[in-house]
Amino acid sequence: MRVRRLISILAVGLLASATVIAAPPKKAPAKPAPKDAPKDAPKPAGGATGAGSGSAAGGGSGSAVDMPEDAPPKDMEGKDENPGAPKGATVEANTEVRVVAPPPKIKRGAYPIEEVQRPITMPRNMSEVSLGPHAQLSPYFGADALRARYGVTDKAQIGVTYVFAGIYDDPATVTDDSLGLHAGKAVGVDLTVMLKTWAAVRVAVPMYISPFALAVQLGAPLKFTFGDKFAIGGFDDLLTIRLKGFPPTFYQEFYNAAAADTLQMSSTVQSRGSLRFSTFGIYQYKPKTALVGRLGVNADDFSTTKTGGVGTGLTTFARIGFDYTWKTYLDLGLSLGFDDLAHGGSFGPAGLLNFRI
Repeated sequence: MRVRRLISILAVGLLASATVIAAPPKKAPAKPAPKDAPKDAPKPAGGATGAGSGSAAGGGSGSAVDMPEDAPPKDMEGKDENPGAPKGATVEANTEVRVVAPPPKIKRGAYPIEEVQRPITMPRNMSEVSLGPHAQLSPYFGADALRARYGVTDKAQIGVTYVFAGIYDDPATVTDDSLGLHAGKAVGVDLTVMLKTWAAVRVAVPMYISPFALAVQLGAPLKFTFGDKFAIGGFDDLLTIRLKGFPPTFYQEFYNAAAADTLQMSSTVQSRGSLRFSTFGIYQYKPKTALVGRLGVNADDFSTTKTGGVGTGLTTFARIGFDYTWKTYLDLGLSLGFDDLAHGGSFGPAGLLNFRI
């Protein structure tokens, strides 16, 4: 009886032990989040919030799912809102970036290569230095003048001219008839103001150093352009008036030397001045090459009667040649012609060199 009771107690103990081992362990309850925790703090693992969540031993109830909270807007006050912005896309996605090339820079004082298109006056802040050697064959004499002009504005320029050399038989030496190189003594200043693109006024003051002589010269430079190929103009030195001694010339130093010798040796009345109608025509054969012709009439001492040799009284001159723009800043030219069509010996060549800075 005792043995049977002991066996029953042992069996009940074994059954109770097996039941305890087979039961699953209970989950620890989730700790509540602190009150000052941030809203976007991570949730506890498993997603359960209370005892009502389903488990392996639950009666089929579903698990609670926590929806993620929206992040707060960057612009809390609405200052960055753009009512006109397209909906459904960010501004960055709809903004097209375009690379725009800068406008070409225009150089101040630009000067056309084509002689037909060049203005009467130099552009502002541009200067030009010129040499123009020329000669006649019989009687032979020649000269060269240095000319400089500077654009004060696009419509006004100042200029300086100096006849620095001449080749001729000095009229002061009666016994010596040989040619010689003589330093020039004629110098002058001028001012040209452009009134229209085709018209300007010019005032010049030519002087002779020793013996002193002075004159004033007035001109009305004109230039009419026809398309890209043709231009005509003239009247640069329309009127010359003697103020003292004799009217100096910038063309031939021989005339100045002869007038100076006459002024010193006798009281012979000198020329009162001249009226000169000078015209030119330009044909732009190529962008760098232009054919240039000049024709005019000069009335020395305001007279049509000759009082001596070449260059006195009424004379007609004609010349034709070409100008070539070798560089944008350098012109070269050559021409042939007559200083007086009534005298074949006045035929001769002339050169041109223009250098711009």
